[in-house]
Amino acid sequence: MDLADKYIIEWFNSDFGTNFSGGIVGNILLILFSIGFAALFSGLIGYERETHGHSAGLRTHLLVAVGSAIVMVVSLYGFSTWEGTRDPARLAAQVVSGIGFLGAGTIIKSGISVRGLTTATTLWVCMAIGLACGSGSFVIAAIGTAISLIALVSMRKIERKAAKKNPMVFLVYAADKAVMGDVLKVSSRYGITVHDVHNELIEYQGHSSLRLSFRCASATKNTLTAFMEELKNRVHPYEIKVSIHNLGGDK
Repeated sequence: MDLADKYIIEWFNSDFGTNFSGGIVGNILLILFSIGFAALFSGLIGYERETHGHSAGLRTHLLVAVGSAIVMVVSLYGFSTWEGTRDPARLAAQVVSGIGFLGAGTIIKSGISVRGLTTATTLWVCMAIGLACGSGSFVIAAIGTAISLIALVSMRKIERKAAKKNPMVFLVYAADKAVMGDVLKVSSRYGITVHDVHNELIEYQGHSSLRLSFRCASATKNTLTAFMEELKNRVHPYEIKVSIHNLGGDK
């Protein structure tokens, strides 16, 4: 990989083998090439986030990578008149720590459900891709982009298939009730982990009601049955049902 990137950089810096401008034109085009590839690679990841309606989409991911590439290029070429010891990694280190603030803004916590972690991670990855492009590590940036897209697109299907093994519980109850505390208490008693919690206001038989849905991890047929019965007796919901996929018995 280093040899490929080294060949690309030398080819640009030699004006594509002609050296007609002393490498000035090639160097400028190399900078454009670095920033352009950062935009291209991050744009692919950002497009995937955009199509799924996430808060940080195409433009955000693209700009993060472009900004990171610019910082890396400035770190490499922007201090040519500096006479002391120069460390190009210092500016890059600040980008790595600074991107955490932007990623934190995409994470949303609602009750015990946390959303936006994947988007925050893709922003961090685009930052790394931008730094790689800015430093001339194009092969590494391309491989990182490919692996990221595989994880986002292909792994989504595997993730959904795995999630189907966890039963989904649906609970409809009076809007003035607070039931989440009871759900967590009962679930912990049976060793069941509650996640993917969603709560929405609905009309149920002419009454304003809340519909709570959540997945139960680490649940077996026996523990789930006991969990549902105790929850029904404690909460007294209008309706309670469970959707079970591939749920086995106690082991």
